[in-house]
Amino acid sequence: MLVIKNLSTHFPTERGLVKAVNNVSLSLATGEILGLVGESGCGKSMTLLSILRLIPFPGKIVGGEVFFRGSNLLEKKPAEMRALRGQDIAMVFQDPMTTLNPVFKVGEQIGESLRIHGAMGKESFRRRYGDNKKIAEKERVLELMKEVGIPSVDERYHEYPHQFSGGMQQRALIAIALSCNPQLLLADEPTTALDVTIQAQILSLLEQINREHGTGIILVTHDLGVAAEFCQRIAVMYAGSLVEVGPTDVVIGEPRHPYTIGLLRSIPKISSKKEKIKPIYGNVPDLAGLAGGCPFAPRCEVVKDACYSEDIPMRQISDDHQVRCLNVPGHSV
Repeated sequence: MLVIKNLSTHFPTERGLVKAVNNVSLSLATGEILGLVGESGCGKSMTLLSILRLIPFPGKIVGGEVFFRGSNLLEKKPAEMRALRGQDIAMVFQDPMTTLNPVFKVGEQIGESLRIHGAMGKESFRRRYGDNKKIAEKERVLELMKEVGIPSVDERYHEYPHQFSGGMQQRALIAIALSCNPQLLLADEPTTALDVTIQAQILSLLEQINREHGTGIILVTHDLGVAAEFCQRIAVMYAGSLVEVGPTDVVIGEPRHPYTIGLLRSIPKISSKKEKIKPIYGNVPDLAGLAGGCPFAPRCEVVKDACYSEDIPMRQISDDHQVRCLNVPGHSV
């Protein structure tokens, strides 16, 4: 469904060139759920925005290809991209409070996507909801609100975002994303700032959407535990680059990149034996001052001299497992 080849997005700044996305190559099969994990600022969200060509100024996509159903999105005209966004590829943004418009009712905002893409004029929608577009739109919106688990939809339709809890706001965003039955859903940390019970409900909802509609999902998260439960494959990012990609059970059970190993070691474990958490020492590098070689080298426990000077390519260590490391250690977690 989606193939990304050597995608690079850069931001010119006074401190230097920030390589927010640096030669990222990734693929997503139809109906697959992929987790994109890593620390804050490593380029996860910018990768999703690059797919949709929604890079904020002064950022620019400087190289690469993004194929969706065989067509390169980076070659499409702006009008063609506008037609794709929300209809074939939808995105659930990170913060519902800043995404939802506070002066419009939630029902109106969910229905807006239907109007923009002319969904209610399609033959399949007319057969299901009737020819009266206004009535048909409201019926579709109420149906979407029920589908994402919003209670009392007749009343909630007329309420404003501030009258919704954080979890309900996130459900409203998911309803907007699902309004035109997209084939690909980009979810940018949809469980951020939600308590664990609501997190579980949102993830269960996304899983249900994937199962019932065959929607491909890329889930951005900094929580490896969430990715391990929800995703079929995991891609680990660090400083704008992918460092490890593979099936979830392999990346979690047999991590090979030192950064992935460090992330897993820093997760608290409940066990009879008390053990100290092993943090990743050092700081995340300044993307405006990246030198050559591996960006994780200053924090790596198995670093070699060559790691500072050589450009490290992705290495295929099995049919479906890739690692960007000269050492490819086999540490246990």
